[in-house]
Amino acid sequence: MQKSRALRFRKLTIDRLAPDRIDEMWELYAAFYENVDRARFEADLREKDCVFLGTEPQSGRVRGFSTAKFSRLTYAGRRVGVYFAGDTMVHPDYWGDRSLHRALVPTLLAWRLRHPMRRLYWHLTCNGWRTFLTLAHSFPEYWPHPVRGLPDWEAGLIDEICRRQFGDLWHPGPGVVRDAVRLKSGTAPFTSEVRAVPEVQFFLERNPYYDRGDELSMVGRVNLGFFLRAASKVLRALRRRRRRHPNLGRRAPTETVTPASAHAVRR
Repeated sequence: MQKSRALRFRKLTIDRLAPDRIDEMWELYAAFYENVDRARFEADLREKDCVFLGTEPQSGRVRGFSTAKFSRLTYAGRRVGVYFAGDTMVHPDYWGDRSLHRALVPTLLAWRLRHPMRRLYWHLTCNGWRTFLTLAHSFPEYWPHPVRGLPDWEAGLIDEICRRQFGDLWHPGPGVVRDAVRLKSGTAPFTSEVRAVPEVQFFLERNPYYDRGDELSMVGRVNLGFFLRAASKVLRALRRRRRRHPNLGRRAPTETVTPASAHAVRR
């Protein structure tokens, strides 16, 4: 199937989600995950603040989504904000499409402008290498990190977040949320080429039981470096697009209208 150039993402509060959209989200999610339950999926959805919904421009079908929730807490005497990226799915036809990330940035920037004195951290749990690489490539500062490891302060922050959010599912020793939900076999497989990537090797060291449903808990710092990296990626994408389509955005030559042709048009 020939896919559209990119998904169209828009931010919706949960109460604005139509039932048929929830059906499409569930269908997409259940197609690629095992041991999932519709009732639990909807219960998790109701706990979120909003969802970024991605649709195909031509068909209008939901092909991607990410649920989200903002929270605030005080840890070690510092007030911080936490953006939790919940259930997130993009159909494999659109892997590599960065439309979701571009849609998220304005929301994160707006939060930072409203709370300039408070640090903001992106929190997620992942049991797939694509999710890990997305975080690693988007954040100049994230933890656990292949080189910088996991400092005590960030380790404590992750522990505080996960104890509040996951309760007994959180296992601080290995730093994972232990759940039965996992990617279906064959979805984003760990091929030999993928395993050769240093960040993927680190992910496998930190989360060796990903195939049982263990999800590595991670945070990324939403700071100036994050926004600069996001802007840089947008600019590079625009340059690549212009190289592929050099006439994109140029105005067509204006036709000269002679008195005779003008007369013909008026008639």
